[in-house]
Amino acid sequence: MKKVNLFIMVILLLTACQSSQESKPITEETIDFDRNTAMEMVKKKEKMIVDLAWREKVSKLEYKEIEQFFTEEFGNRAKDILAIFFINDIDADPDSDIYINKNTLYPTVFHKGITITKAVVYKSEFENEFFNQTTLSIKEEYVGDDEKLKDWYREYIFTPNENDEWELSGYSGTMNFSGEDYNMNYLELKK
Repeated sequence: MKKVNLFIMVILLLTACQSSQESKPITEETIDFDRNTAMEMVKKKEKMIVDLAWREKVSKLEYKEIEQFFTEEFGNRAKDILAIFFINDIDADPDSDIYINKNTLYPTVFHKGITITKAVVYKSEFENEFFNQTTLSIKEEYVGDDEKLKDWYREYIFTPNENDEWELSGYSGTMNFSGEDYNMNYLELKK
């Protein structure tokens, strides 16, 4: 019985050593990404958000079209964005219009004080190519004087798709602010 336990412990130890080696990249590289290109990538997405936020309501048909456009631009993150803006009234008539939540602020590069502060590509390579990773991180931050927004940032995370085009894969930071104190006019738009 002791030999079996010793054998199992040796196997577990060897497995742990092997997995810890695979978790460390062979090479890592961080490359600056063109800020103008990064700005255009973010503007394309955030223009859709600004246009949506200024609406009062949409019909069910319009919502389906918006959902399709957002899915094309935001991929599987589209529903996250749409959930920020649309008030889901489960008691409403299924054919009634859907109202936009006016008590939300989604800071965008179109607002004063919001700017792109970082755009980098991170690449890591592992012995097992399955773990190789390439990501583009575009960080936008509030650089103004408003205390409520001090330290605010949002980071868009992109990964290359099968055509080597950057595709949104996630976020970090704060997506939006909500409540009676906030709306899309909270920050003035740039001219």
